[in-house]
Amino acid sequence: MKRNTFLIILALATTALTIHVGAQGISFDDVQSGLENIKAAGSSPAVLPVPAAPVAAPAALSAPAAAEREWLVLVFINGRNNLARAAVKDVNEMEMVGSTDKVAVTAELGLLQDRGNSSRLYIQKDTTAGANNKLGAIVSPAVQVPGADMGSWKHFAKFAKWSYSRYPAKKVLAILWNHGSGRIDIGGADNTGAELGIAYDDLTRNFIRNKQIALALKEIERSIGKKVSIYASDACLMQMASVAYEIKDNADFIVGSEENIPNDGFPYDTILTALTADPGMEAEALSKILVEKYYDFYNGSGKNATLSAIKSSGLAGFTEVLNAWVKAAAISAHRKKALEAEQSALSFEKGYNGNDTSYKARSKDLADFVDLVGQKADKTSKVYAKGEALKNFIDTKLVIANKVAAADPKYNRSRGLAVYFPKLIYDSSYDENIFSRDSLWDDFLKWKLDPSYKIR
Repeated sequence: MKRNTFLIILALATTALTIHVGAQGISFDDVQSGLENIKAAGSSPAVLPVPAAPVAAPAALSAPAAAEREWLVLVFINGRNNLARAAVKDVNEMEMVGSTDKVAVTAELGLLQDRGNSSRLYIQKDTTAGANNKLGAIVSPAVQVPGADMGSWKHFAKFAKWSYSRYPAKKVLAILWNHGSGRIDIGGADNTGAELGIAYDDLTRNFIRNKQIALALKEIERSIGKKVSIYASDACLMQMASVAYEIKDNADFIVGSEENIPNDGFPYDTILTALTADPGMEAEALSKILVEKYYDFYNGSGKNATLSAIKSSGLAGFTEVLNAWVKAAAISAHRKKALEAEQSALSFEKGYNGNDTSYKARSKDLADFVDLVGQKADKTSKVYAKGEALKNFIDTKLVIANKVAAADPKYNRSRGLAVYFPKLIYDSSYDENIFSRDSLWDDFLKWKLDPSYKIR
């Protein structure tokens, strides 16, 4: 999500909590800075209405529902950073539709100065929510969760299990909402010290590492007896091969963005409107709805917005096709082509602090990179043939939906899956990815930086 820096001051009222927003210095979630700031609304602080914790849990939240619904949509909203306004706005959007007898919608909402507590919500319809793009009161019944660490994968899993135990469903859409970092290299020119993950909590100083997303999804599957149907990141830079591959066995479909996600995030009102109108839709159809509604929302907005859906079962075959391309490409005759293609490939990289380029998130669209290498190669060459096979696999077997709202025409080259490119020095922590174990992409990166490196 896009960034802004806020000073969040807690004020207790008799009926609700309010949050005041103003300027502050860089916070822990500045692992994702360099994104656009939201313009401050004048000099006086805005007021964000959020749910007051009830004295007793509402009946709707205190006992499991009897009937199994078609879908459970659960959204883990970590607003304990500079995204408080966006967090409340998205809950308002959910309340514009609300839950039905076929679709249950739950959210866990944590904010920066909520005294370490969070609110678990069963989303109910509120016709005044989000009217005229203004923040409205959150009316959905809530229970307070004391000592909530919104940067903990275990807490995310507990929320998901809590949601399912009360609102069981045939299919589950699980969304992690916050800043995302896909893969960020920290430490300036030497690119050492990577931070990888999502859900940065400025109170606990914790966040969910990419490997821990898989741990959470495994725990959810163990508890509810089935995989999450769709896992989606409403967060920046998460649709990377190394991230998707880490969780491929724990969700049937994976939805995310190669690029930064604008501050408005997913358009929850239009997504839920489509789902509640056709609650019997399968996971693949809903994955495509997420992509379609996201595109509809940002198309013509002047922002570069990408979103894609991946079929997890295709990731095993993907590494085979990728490895065949690496073996064809990683020879001395093609090294110059690869280096030139890297410079021109569609890139998703932002400095932490505006124009400060010492810290970078570095990823590029894989298919675009491979295409550029192929354009420089002889059309009868093996690298060209393997590149065409790889692009075709991505387009037909792996990415089931990919739409781009492009203010800059180059973004139309996005094919829905990004890969990591180190700047100058390969970070050995990348070897810890399952993707590095099963693919030769890490070897290709090492060879690109050092032509004496031997591909395994």
